[in-house]
Amino acid sequence: MIKKLEIDNFKSIKHLQIECSDINLLIGINSSGKSSVIQGLLFFAQNMDEPVGLNGALAVLGTMEENKCVFSKNKEITVGIVNDQERELKVKLFYEEEKLQLHRSCAVDDSILQEYSVEKRNVQYLSCHRIGPQNAYKKNLALNELIGIEGEFALAYLDGHGGDPLADELCKENQDYTLSGQVNWWLSYIAGAQVSTEAITGTNLIKVSYAVGELSNLSSESVGSGISYLISVLIMCLSSPEKSVLVIENPEIHLHPSAQAKVCEFLYFIAQSGRQLFIESHSDHIFNGFRAGIATGEMDKEKINIQFVSLNEEHLTKTMRVEIGRMGRIENQRKDLFDQFDLDLNKMIGVRGNDGSYCK
Repeated sequence: MIKKLEIDNFKSIKHLQIECSDINLLIGINSSGKSSVIQGLLFFAQNMDEPVGLNGALAVLGTMEENKCVFSKNKEITVGIVNDQERELKVKLFYEEEKLQLHRSCAVDDSILQEYSVEKRNVQYLSCHRIGPQNAYKKNLALNELIGIEGEFALAYLDGHGGDPLADELCKENQDYTLSGQVNWWLSYIAGAQVSTEAITGTNLIKVSYAVGELSNLSSESVGSGISYLISVLIMCLSSPEKSVLVIENPEIHLHPSAQAKVCEFLYFIAQSGRQLFIESHSDHIFNGFRAGIATGEMDKEKINIQFVSLNEEHLTKTMRVEIGRMGRIENQRKDLFDQFDLDLNKMIGVRGNDGSYCK
């Protein structure tokens, strides 16, 4: 597990250090630096198997000049982690004699590199640009068992590994302890649907059908985009190796608020199984889902690290850990920290401040 993440001289980040937990939720307004934190982590991970720099399996970020913080005189980009065994590993990109160099520094030995290997699926990433409903889904011809950063091979992975038994900690209230059984348990619980797959003979394609209530053999287009976006999240998380790091952008895409709250339950369940999550979200329902879990005692607040990402006066990214108190209360509320509901409510009931503007 990543205990500490440190990023220097990357995009809008001059220097940033985040103490991490089992679930790390990044929230904040657009262009505040949430994606920069995620991309910094991806840059780190995609250089574990072999040095590839800014453009690799998880992210294609461009040139050094495009990614170096313009507000810093430092000519190096550095991303480092400290794991739960206090072992440190850094990836540094810099110019030396006019040539771009990448250096990986790790304590004790190189075995720590394998802990964050993309090829071994120890770090996996699902982009917010993951694919929606398709008539058929492609198999991964690279045979590397990856589901793709857009989830493009997730259903093919389910078709090939649906019968695989899962470890006890990944199984939930079901007699079917296979990957397919558990994916369908959560899909039914969150969205009221079931999924099945079938390889199309003579092709590299997978046919997918859904059942909703009494209706069966429904195409992906018939059940809506939300289920198609959700399915890759379920498959990636439930099939992930123990102690893996899972990075997910916007797990709530096209889901109803009640389903988003249940997604929080799923993500917490995955974190309890020994996987670590880094999540970027713009949804107050995801944020409030974790608040509600903490308030009821169903979730341990020490396992949930909510980071509010914003820009300081110098337009540099900064973070603040959101403190959740009794009854889910936000103890350190800030402007733009999901305060729009309160602002809208005050407009509806006519509450104004001394200056005539609507107040919270």
